[in-house]
Amino acid sequence: MRQTYIIAAAAALPAIAMATPASALLELYGNVDGSVITCSDGAACDINPAPGILEIAPTTLNGVFFTGEIAASTSPGGPDILNNSVLDVINTTGVTKHLNLIVSDTGFAGPVSEFAAAGSGTWQNTIGSSITLNWFADPANAQGADGSGSTPGTLLTTFSNTATSIVQSFSNGTAIGPFVAAGPASLTMQATYDLDPFGQLINRGMTVELTAVPEPSTWMMLALGFVGLGYAAVRRSAKDRSALAI
Repeated sequence: MRQTYIIAAAAALPAIAMATPASALLELYGNVDGSVITCSDGAACDINPAPGILEIAPTTLNGVFFTGEIAASTSPGGPDILNNSVLDVINTTGVTKHLNLIVSDTGFAGPVSEFAAAGSGTWQNTIGSSITLNWFADPANAQGADGSGSTPGTLLTTFSNTATSIVQSFSNGTAIGPFVAAGPASLTMQATYDLDPFGQLINRGMTVELTAVPEPSTWMMLALGFVGLGYAAVRRSAKDRSALAI
């Protein structure tokens, strides 16, 4: 039977990995200093019944309170988009907590040749806290979020930020670059951060999209097509003027 919702010590991770086989599902993995939570789309832990949307109920994991944790995927059917957001993450303890969150899905349609990725959030009352956001894509279509290091494929881009004021927002803007896959591919996003005592991270979000960029020959054909349309429009206009002159 598939294990869908787990809160356990780090020592149990090997057993968890064995009980959670890879599958073409939207999956989430979270780890707070060794305490683990996992969930997959459509499982009992998913409080949103809509397919392609995975939502976790408000919960406290090893002293860190999460609310509004949600992931969404358009696989299959496209466009090829994976996103994840959390409304509020609060360290309710007097010690720094290390968090690792991974969200992944498979079966994003090809062919694709480009990615676009963005992430943002706001620190509150937590000077010194830091975060790193990573985006991955795998042309072999391997399932991610099956464990703490389950980020298959190529690292598309990464972004890091450290809080230096009581309230501080961060964003990587939009990173765009090449990623080539002929067939189905998987997408995985990871957020790792150290949250200072009683610190808070709000409105943290990530998204990634795969797109197909036309080949140079395709661009040339499109350009020639537009030139042809323009020439036809000019000829038609000239004929119309000649008819009026008569």
